[in-house]
Amino acid sequence: MFKLESYITPILLSYVAKYVKNFRDEDAQVSLWEGEVSFQNLDLRLEVLEEELNLPVELVSGHIHELSIQVPWTKLMSEPVKIVINTIEFVAKLPDSESKQRRASFQREQRRKSKRESVEQPDQQPKSSAAGSSSSVVNKIINNISLQCHNIILKYVEDDIVVSMNVQTLNFSSAGEDWKPTMVDIHPVSVVMRKLLQVSDLTICLDKRNTAGRIEVCQEPVLYRCTLECRVLRKYNANTVSTTSTTRIGVFTKALDINVSSLQFPMVMRLIKMLLELKPTELEEDPQNPEDQEAVAEGNDGEQSAEPSGQSMFWWAWNLLPSFDNEAPSSSCDAPTGHAFDMGIYAEELNFQLKNSEYFTDQSMGGIKRIRYTPILRISLGGLYYERTQLKECDWANVKAGLSSICMEPLGVYRSEDPVDRNLIHTQEFLDERSFIDKSLFDENYMFADRSWCSYNYEDYVARNTDEYMLFRSPVLAFDIIEYRVPKTSNHPAADGQLRDLGLRIQYRLLSAGITFHFSQSFVQNR
Repeated sequence: MFKLESYITPILLSYVAKYVKNFRDEDAQVSLWEGEVSFQNLDLRLEVLEEELNLPVELVSGHIHELSIQVPWTKLMSEPVKIVINTIEFVAKLPDSESKQRRASFQREQRRKSKRESVEQPDQQPKSSAAGSSSSVVNKIINNISLQCHNIILKYVEDDIVVSMNVQTLNFSSAGEDWKPTMVDIHPVSVVMRKLLQVSDLTICLDKRNTAGRIEVCQEPVLYRCTLECRVLRKYNANTVSTTSTTRIGVFTKALDINVSSLQFPMVMRLIKMLLELKPTELEEDPQNPEDQEAVAEGNDGEQSAEPSGQSMFWWAWNLLPSFDNEAPSSSCDAPTGHAFDMGIYAEELNFQLKNSEYFTDQSMGGIKRIRYTPILRISLGGLYYERTQLKECDWANVKAGLSSICMEPLGVYRSEDPVDRNLIHTQEFLDERSFIDKSLFDENYMFADRSWCSYNYEDYVARNTDEYMLFRSPVLAFDIIEYRVPKTSNHPAADGQLRDLGLRIQYRLLSAGITFHFSQSFVQNR
């Protein structure tokens, strides 16, 4: 008789062992069969996390205070397996040349290991009728694993800058068509996968440390108790995933309140410059020695089962499942040929406040050093969105951004008592407060069959995204960039060298309406 315990238990424990140092699963196996197992004080494998997440920074340390796995053996088809983490801490820094070389060596070793396993796996896992009949059951259980993290702490240190990020609660689970957490069935070939990530109470602090490495005075948080929701939609065919897939990612927040002081502003600019220069490490590198070339040659036979870039966490568990008979790929005329990627960021309200700050000695508190804040300016943005779509195989990329309302208001001594002179910039209140999320993953009327969001032809894109539609989504400011390639003419009188980049086209569009600028005389006098 086929027993789920014989498949689920090794997969869950091997998943933990992959990311945790010095993990022994012999003692945990019995506890897991009883329904729950707990681990305390775990050190993480940092190089594996850097590789899996393709991080542009180097992890200095990673530690989990408590991790528990809860398996509802009697309700496995209706309730998910839960992984609960209480307090996880990371310390990160910019990678140096030595860490880059170490990471590149680790990537080559992992690539060789993956290629060898793909060749040896058919011999190591013979097909079984019982296992084959239960593969869909195991597949459903693994793909519906939910993750709950409480108290995530990330600290980044760079010269005299210390960035501290804390997340009170993080929930990761599978979702249905209505984007509610639920148990979903996964087709073994034609896969449509929805994942939901919910972040509560995200707080980011930015402080400056002295030459001794200590923070003398902690400043107010730059971002305080923000709530985010991330939705991920993946569609692919298991037989053609190496050549065709669709990935959509959306991030939404109702309110984003950012407060920056004059002491933090130079540090913010340094961090922005650093982020613009950072690039994720390339996971695919050309082999540099005969061993790498041999590994690539061995893996060419199994290229069909190669895991897609950025999906190794899901595919690691997928590849451990019992094998099943592949069905013929279903052709779909609306699916683009290639790997389509769509990223969208949406904020219903974004408030930015700039404050002047200065140190002073508080004699009433025993002469300790404190910071005095004076508000200067507040900028409020409404209906803000940024979208980027790319289809690499046909050299197509486009970026869209929009803004539905804006208000710039002086504060404190710079604020005018006259209501007419109070706002430097303001717009009319937009009527449709949800238009900026139209055809996104957060649109309640969105259906996956509606593919109007992905146009990979210039004429079709312009016909769908007219000036009127762009201003409907964001009536104050709309902006887009389209990069595409057109066929080159063969009877052009110019030389071939002059035609090398003739097919590349970049189109820009900027639309704006309804913005009122009011330069207050009282603001100038107070300044």
